[in-house]
Amino acid sequence: MECIIQLNHHHRSRERIRDLGEVFTPEGYVSEMLRVLETTPGFSWDSEQVVFFEPCCGHGNIVIEIFLKRLEALFYKSIIHNSKDHAAFYAVANAINLLWAIDIDPENIIDCRGRLLRESVNFLMRKLNISNYNHLFKKDKNYMAHLLCAIKWHIQKNEMLSAITSVKKLSKSNAYKTKVSRDWLIENKHQPINFELTWIAHFKKQAQKNSTPALFKQALKFVEEADSNISLENNIFDFARFLLVQNFNQFKKMDSETIWSQI
Repeated sequence: MECIIQLNHHHRSRERIRDLGEVFTPEGYVSEMLRVLETTPGFSWDSEQVVFFEPCCGHGNIVIEIFLKRLEALFYKSIIHNSKDHAAFYAVANAINLLWAIDIDPENIIDCRGRLLRESVNFLMRKLNISNYNHLFKKDKNYMAHLLCAIKWHIQKNEMLSAITSVKKLSKSNAYKTKVSRDWLIENKHQPINFELTWIAHFKKQAQKNSTPALFKQALKFVEEADSNISLENNIFDFARFLLVQNFNQFKKMDSETIWSQI
């Protein structure tokens, strides 16, 4: 079977609208919204001072459109001001580092993460003239492990009304404005988002303590197990499994730590 069309990516059932308050945002509407943003004086897609936050990401239509626009802009900015050889890697790393998205539905999070990973990989393949997913992952396992971690770190299962404040009492009063948010908070507790603590900020913080984040170790193991054709039973990176189920071909290793430390 060459193509599976997931209907839930193109509409929202009455049940999901009732239970989660979801409303599907067609890609055409997303493009129109972003065109309005582009008319804002001083706005630029390659600005690394602008961080995007999507509070109800769903399957990721808005997230992906923003991500794609930032990729191209950051890629050409890197070619001009930084390293042409690493421009594609730099663009992906920075585009994710400047993006946050949450949703209360775990299936939406898996879908959004998976789409973000797929677009990241496709972008890298195009810019590096690589024709196979497996070849790209083999090229630099450390970088790809960072990519998995960054996507998981920045696309989170969370609830908007409570997550945007670190004040516990305020988060509760916010969440209790709707039944869906209240129920989520009762079950999952308060999980405030620290927008300053990006994946790379967390990684650098741990490195200063001569420590490697557990998540990175798990990601690297995940990539290496795929390289060895081992059954991927770890669900931490379930959104990436479809890309990592075959053996990889050997490619020259690049200095991924340098690339990510440039952010």
